[in-house]
Amino acid sequence: MTENKSLSNANTTWHGLLILAGIGMIAVSIYMTDHYFDTLFPDGLEGASTLCNINSFFNCNKATMSGASNIAGVPISLFGLFVGIFTLIGYMFQTDTVERTNYFMLGANAVGCLVLFIYSLVGLGGLCPMCTVYYIFSWLAFFVYFKQSTFAGLSPKVTGIYAVIVLIVSGITYSYVSGKKFAQTQMADSMVKQYDSLQNIGRPKMDSPYLLAKSSEEFDKAPIQMVIFSDFQCPACKMLSELVHEIVKKYQGKINIQYFFYPLDHNCNPEMQRPLHPLACQAAYMASCLPDKFEKVHDDIFNNQNSLSLEWIQDYAKKENVLDCMKNAATKDKVVEMIKAAAPFGIRSTPTMLLNGVKVEGVIPMPSLAPILDALVKRAGTQDNEK
Repeated sequence: MTENKSLSNANTTWHGLLILAGIGMIAVSIYMTDHYFDTLFPDGLEGASTLCNINSFFNCNKATMSGASNIAGVPISLFGLFVGIFTLIGYMFQTDTVERTNYFMLGANAVGCLVLFIYSLVGLGGLCPMCTVYYIFSWLAFFVYFKQSTFAGLSPKVTGIYAVIVLIVSGITYSYVSGKKFAQTQMADSMVKQYDSLQNIGRPKMDSPYLLAKSSEEFDKAPIQMVIFSDFQCPACKMLSELVHEIVKKYQGKINIQYFFYPLDHNCNPEMQRPLHPLACQAAYMASCLPDKFEKVHDDIFNNQNSLSLEWIQDYAKKENVLDCMKNAATKDKVVEMIKAAAPFGIRSTPTMLLNGVKVEGVIPMPSLAPILDALVKRAGTQDNEK
């Protein structure tokens, strides 16, 4: 006969582990929910926190920008928050009905975490550090129940209460998200004022031959002048590269974009004291050998970012007959020169852009960026009419 175990009979060690897991799930979920809104709905020109964007593999933005980050706009981290709260409720109200319902909930959550873990590794080519911490706390909570409790089926009453709470808060969150989306389209004046309040620090003395858009022979003659400092292994830089396509399409003939290599790789960047993106310098060397094809090379590298390898870079260089150029010391010197061009502007992270001389860090979503670009175009037109 199977022994019916109960958490109420477990010792303080198991209780302590359960409390730790519950608090951990709550703390991480709050952070990830905040990160979700900061990334997708920024209130200004500052990017979201980079605390959990460690490198190209351990990166929260990969998860945040993926389709698996939300359900109908409601961040899945909110559901993780509920699991943590219900876990602590289960500890405080140690009844049979709550315990068996929580056992099922934590089991389902553990499986869901495993699916997301595999999806991150296989589908996204990396891991969200904070998400991974949440998975560990989730598996710990389930392990406590697995060892110290016996599953005897769901309680309809407790399940119903949980479901009502989740639905109500999810509905409120959905309305909040809808409001944020609407507000994002209405904050044009605020974004332009924030942009205008920032110091114009100019642009590099040297011009970059690596162009993503060109509407005039002289860089300064375009209404929109964008200088991008970027790293081919930086996930946020990939996001910006995708945004650039949208920008160029909308502002065709009105924008010049120069690309400056800024690999976060100690192999060529004198500002880097430790390894971070080990292939970023190699990718920059290869791309620097193809200025006439740079736009395509830029896109090809970012499109293969998740599977980027030295072999892929060298094969691409062979195909374009630039392998010798890529390995030439003069090529490294050219990349280092572009890296040093960032120093006067205090560039320390990627992506960073100089938008008509104003420094903007991170990736600003199009609804927030477009009002600024529209204002720059309008101002350029006004100046032309006055001449």
